[in-house]
Amino acid sequence: MFAVRKQSPWWLSGLSAFMSAFSAGTFVVWGGIAYKQGLVAVSILMCSGIASFLVGKFFAKKWASLNISTVGEYVSIRFGQGAVQFYTWVGMLFKIIAMGVALYSFAVVVSSLIPLSADNWLADPVTHKLSIPYTIIISGFLMLMYAVSGGLWAVLIIDAVQFVVLTMTVLFVVPLSIQKVGGVTSLIDHLPETFLSPVSGNFTWLFLIGWVIVHTFKLGGEWVFVQRFLAVSSPENARKSSNLFGWLYIISPIIWMLPPIIYRVSHPDAAPEQAYILACAWVLPPGLMGLLVAAMFSSAASYIDGEINVYAAAITNSVYKDIIAPNASEKSVVFVGRLSSLVIGLLIMAIAVCVPYFGGAEQIILTVTGLLVVAMVLPMLWGLYFGKIKQSSIWWSTGITVMVSLFLKMAISIKSDNFIMSLYYANSQLFEVAVGVFVPLIVLAVMEFGSKTVDPGFKEIQEKLNSKQAISNSEEDHQLAIFPARLLGFSIGVLAVIMFGLMLFTTDSSRTLIGVFSAVLFILSTIILLSLKVKKSKKIISTNSI
Repeated sequence: MFAVRKQSPWWLSGLSAFMSAFSAGTFVVWGGIAYKQGLVAVSILMCSGIASFLVGKFFAKKWASLNISTVGEYVSIRFGQGAVQFYTWVGMLFKIIAMGVALYSFAVVVSSLIPLSADNWLADPVTHKLSIPYTIIISGFLMLMYAVSGGLWAVLIIDAVQFVVLTMTVLFVVPLSIQKVGGVTSLIDHLPETFLSPVSGNFTWLFLIGWVIVHTFKLGGEWVFVQRFLAVSSPENARKSSNLFGWLYIISPIIWMLPPIIYRVSHPDAAPEQAYILACAWVLPPGLMGLLVAAMFSSAASYIDGEINVYAAAITNSVYKDIIAPNASEKSVVFVGRLSSLVIGLLIMAIAVCVPYFGGAEQIILTVTGLLVVAMVLPMLWGLYFGKIKQSSIWWSTGITVMVSLFLKMAISIKSDNFIMSLYYANSQLFEVAVGVFVPLIVLAVMEFGSKTVDPGFKEIQEKLNSKQAISNSEEDHQLAIFPARLLGFSIGVLAVIMFGLMLFTTDSSRTLIGVFSAVLFILSTIILLSLKVKKSKKIISTNSI
């Protein structure tokens, strides 16, 4: 349910990690920034791609070399059960907030598309559209269904399918939007002057460098991403998984962030949080809009259910199985895992309803990521390479960073013309990232060099790393990849058939474009399925020859 017994193909793990990071919050938060400030949103997202290459080089192979099933197992060995409890409960608190934002973001998207009569009990009394709180509750329960029932396998496979759906649907939006505004030349002529700059406002070059550092630690140490490295069969496959994530985040933001930028030209007064979905509704023909929303739903579910799976695993294994019922049967352990998933999901839904009262999705994501991510994950990564920090370093790293963060947030409300305060107001985003990176680094460095003894947990981790690892068998890896690859091939084929059907309901101007993309999808599906058959036939011939 939680670890898939190292059977995930590297490409499936990489796609799943990408979609877990690329939640519906991307469309609301970064789409909103793209609408307001232009290509700087692309620069910010590309930072994750650069960070993922660094993770592949320094962290991914090391995680996969440990021969463990869950991140909680590593924390228990390296720092002890107290650290496991800390990461389970405190870490889960921060992630529940982030997951609440993702669910809220999806609700914003869906509610803006569904008009209702004023007397409908599901309608918002002001907008007369589907109420955001009701959208959160309905979609939240739907997302929980496959996380509770299917575990990590369900998350991995559905991620791969919806990656294709979402990518192909968004590819429609870009050329249709450019056509709407009169072509590329007209688009460039009508964009605000600063929109084509890679930096803008508080998002300076220094901020981008800091964002790369933050996300290197985030992608290399957050449990939901580490679990993807632990799910593959070898260290080399973990590196390949991380590099795939990196390339996807280098290439895709160019396409993903164009729709709200183009939409700004013709609709300069739209609500930034809704700009992305409004841009899609502006150009997509009937049917494709529903396909896009379905894919966005799956994107949000990917992120949320992946995190739920990780923390339900921690509660089940580290609390229930290790402390409450060490002799529990497999059946009862799985039941507790599903119950934990349900409870965490309900908490996420409650947080999502409250997001507007916390300053909105954009501010929450920027603050939580910039200030708190590194403080939470850096001790885990530091503990992989250095042996003198102990369990107490986790409390000090997180505690001091949180206190400095609270001071900064309180300073925002202080009205002052002081030079230092003015500098802070002008570069608040950069200050938050700097504090989030350097404070925990300094704390851990002081504790590392101030200690004279190596922690026993580090010695045990080194023994695991130095022990002989099973060498990955390429043929075995191919066999593991067959089922999800076949499922992906059939899913793309079904999507191609659906798009061919949509041609009956579209105008002449859109029909050709849909036909082209349908044909591309059908060819892609055929190539995947035929390649699997060819490889299977070669294996049979080889076996018979022997």
